Amino acid sequence: MPELPLNQASGLLGLADTAGPQLIAVVSHGDERSELPSLWQLCAALVELDYTVTVLDATHSESADNPGLQQLLEYRFGYGPVESYASEWNVLPAAQGIHSLCVPDVTLDTAPLQRIGHLFGAHCIVILFARADTLGSLLEGSGVQPLICVSNEKNSLLSSYLTLKHLLIHARLHPTLLNRAGGPHNRESAHAGSVCGNLRTCARNFLGYEVNAITIDTSLSELQQSATMRRLALRLLESALPLQQGACAQAAGAAASHPDAMGRSH
Repeated sequence: MPELPLNQASGLLGLADTAGPQLIAVVSHGDERSELPSLWQLCAALVELDYTVTVLDATHSESADNPGLQQLLEYRFGYGPVESYASEWNVLPAAQGIHSLCVPDVTLDTAPLQRIGHLFGAHCIVILFARADTLGSLLEGSGVQPLICVSNEKNSLLSSYLTLKHLLIHARLHPTLLNRAGGPHNRESAHAGSVCGNLRTCARNFLGYEVNAITIDTSLSELQQSATMRRLALRLLESALPLQQGACAQAAGAAASHPDAMGRSH
């Protein structure tokens, strides 16, 4: 049995909090008819599961009137974690901040997204909403399963296929597909189903990939749709990226690796 380290940080190890913020991803590929409603339903499902939620919206840029991730990254001192005080969720513009994370920094030995973990509470789910190339730069080979939403939009098949191809080939990520089917018009509902079916066929024939798809019937009641979204949320959480361990664990780890910094025993 391994012995406990004998230094002044030993006591902190027992206090280490292994809980930490986790990150999941939703892809922006231009199908706003499916992406935005799905994003809000996903946020609501996570809140129902007793998580706090922060959306980093990399499709919108920060500004002086609408600050977001970049301002949080620049404000280094005296800052506490982002908290959701209401029963809703936070949405932060994040285009500039995410872009800065995509730029390699040879002076740091941490993964880009690990630099934002301290900004969020221990039980926060961070949803990164961004284009496929951005997600690929930050999440390559991470095991995260980005969510691709499709609908009956005319260009949804092409944009979702190109997105799927990029994530599979260039980022080594295996996305989850959400098909928004149903609605008041039968013709549109049938077309929505064909988009998902055609996407699965294209992925199988040209990429050798079996798409992992979930269908949400938008003609059902809000309660029934919520049940589907909770199942989807739990599936996405299975592949979520842990962003940071608890502060106690970090302090203990730092102290354990530099025992002289905490004083020498005499």
